[in-house]
Amino acid sequence: MWRKTGLFGISAVLLLSGCLPGMSSDEEESSEENQEEEETTVEVSPDIPGLDEYYRSILVDGQYVHGQSRGFSTQMTYNRLDLERLETGMQEIAVDEFSQDDYFFREGRFIARNELNSWLSREEEATDDEEGNPEGLNPALGSGDDFEARESSAPRTLSNIIEHNYMVEDGGDYEPGGVMIGLSMNSTYYFREELDDGSYGPWLQENIDEETSLEDARRIAQEITDRLRSEDRRNGVLEEVPIMFSVFREAPRDSSVPGDFIATGIAQPGNDVGNWTEINENHYLFPSTTATEAQRADSEAFDSFQSDINNFFENFTGVVGEGYYQNGEMRELHIEIPIRFYSKTEVIAFTQFVVDRMEARFPSEN
Repeated sequence: MWRKTGLFGISAVLLLSGCLPGMSSDEEESSEENQEEEETTVEVSPDIPGLDEYYRSILVDGQYVHGQSRGFSTQMTYNRLDLERLETGMQEIAVDEFSQDDYFFREGRFIARNELNSWLSREEEATDDEEGNPEGLNPALGSGDDFEARESSAPRTLSNIIEHNYMVEDGGDYEPGGVMIGLSMNSTYYFREELDDGSYGPWLQENIDEETSLEDARRIAQEITDRLRSEDRRNGVLEEVPIMFSVFREAPRDSSVPGDFIATGIAQPGNDVGNWTEINENHYLFPSTTATEAQRADSEAFDSFQSDINNFFENFTGVVGEGYYQNGEMRELHIEIPIRFYSKTEVIAFTQFVVDRMEARFPSEN
């Protein structure tokens, strides 16, 4: 379910303080897309060499089209590393089902923002006094004598939902050819009680095991499929469109590395969600106890590399790495080395030294 890298890749990011001007970028704020006018030009973004691992995007009148829930994910996903990994990983997984030669990318257009909010909430039955939330995909509140007991007995397993659309060209128009839904699941459920005076109590937490994440994700995936294929949703436009699911398990809030994908499934036209395949990927921070316990050989190699770097300078240098593994094998290693340089020749010498030490400590396998 994955596009595999042919070579073992290592990249080093040198954070040069005091020698390069700071970089700043202004985010362009765009208003929500209004209903499209009759005369519009729909095209795809240009094919740029070096970016061929990404899908080309749909443009309307030369502008990128934002999804229904733009900005919503940043409110729901606590760790930015999780959100970035979720979004890019969904596209990596989608390649096996939606070829980049035939499909074009567009942000989700079928799940409305207010609808997404209700889906992420708890399921709640209506009462005489309350409307409830029958659309909630998270478990109903548990039983117990107090707030903590009720929350911890039925933790919210689902954290976020991200929708990607994959479009196909049809006579000059672009129609939905596939949908990818990312289910971001909690590994730890964080909650706190709102007190009578409007303040909040301390943060509490409940761990959720991977088996529970998978079980709930499969239930949620089928429910979402049924809802997306309803005739009431855009006149049933998705009834004959494959809907793919990727299940992502978020890292704890204090983690320095992102979470991991744990499974994929797909609902082919006319079928329920099936063909579930588990994914074995992990991210490790170097140096760390977790990395040492899980990948001792690579951890020892990183320690040696770190020692090499520190011997190059008179002062101690903090070297941090993030290793990405598939099926227990390292596929990528990103290294950050924050150093203050004072001359161009020093930068050149250090770069040459780093490359030599990386090749020595982490030899590439062709």
